[in-house]
Amino acid sequence: MVEPTNILPITPISELQHRPFPKTAACLVIGDEILNGKTADTNSGFFAKFCFNLGIDLKRIEVIPDEEEVIIESVRRLSNNFDFVVTSGGVGSTHDDITYSSIARAFNLPLNYHQPTMNRMAEAIRNTPRMKVFRNETKEAVEARKRMALFPQSSLVVFPNEKLWVPIVIVNDNIHILPGVPGLFRGLLSGYSKYLSGGKKYVRRFIKTYQPESFIAPVLTDFQEKLKDIGIKIGSYPKLTRNKAWVVVSLLARETNSQVVEKIEQTAKEIAEKISGFIIEDSESEIIEFEKTNNNSKL
Repeated sequence: MVEPTNILPITPISELQHRPFPKTAACLVIGDEILNGKTADTNSGFFAKFCFNLGIDLKRIEVIPDEEEVIIESVRRLSNNFDFVVTSGGVGSTHDDITYSSIARAFNLPLNYHQPTMNRMAEAIRNTPRMKVFRNETKEAVEARKRMALFPQSSLVVFPNEKLWVPIVIVNDNIHILPGVPGLFRGLLSGYSKYLSGGKKYVRRFIKTYQPESFIAPVLTDFQEKLKDIGIKIGSYPKLTRNKAWVVVSLLARETNSQVVEKIEQTAKEIAEKISGFIIEDSESEIIEFEKTNNNSKL
């Protein structure tokens, strides 16, 4: 896929204002290369943060092969169960890029070339520094490239990023089809955030302690029992390096009102005192330090 060097028009926000804010989400990663270990999936992690920052409850992440029947079953099921479904991968120009055609079949839709996408693609090619690569393009190569603009009929096609010709193709009202290339996936999703508003965002606080997780477990269990009715979730995540071990405790809730924020702040202070810990602003620095030397996984 080619990125343009000029600015392309984006879809006006007003065209999507009628769409309700999604409460739940799922991510469907499509690709044999993910399942056989050739390529590491980073898109689902980016989507998880995207949902968290907007206040969307991500419920499911699935990875499936480039197989039509599997794609059909997955998109039908996820579309029926979640408000906002994103697919990643399988929208390129080669024979194994079958996401558009499989999703079209899943919802009994024909495939049609989308002229605005083809126009943007042509504009991108004209303005790329690598233009000379396309001068000797064969007829077969042109037809293969056109497959990237062959969408299920009646799709809602959104151009959220002025620097990308690639769109987000929305089928069955809630299936959002995106490319698997991480730079494109992130660029499109980041641009799409402006079309989503009205969600109740999350509030989260972190506590760091050098006490072993088994030592603090009874305290956390006691607090979770007291807080479950008001929607505050407590999690603990042990970290280990060659010469240091600690636990990060997370408190998470939706910011429905000021009382929830006050309660989570108060609880964080109480837990920190009981487990000989201290409140930290953000666990990202802790995670980065941890990942440099170890495999970061929940025990």
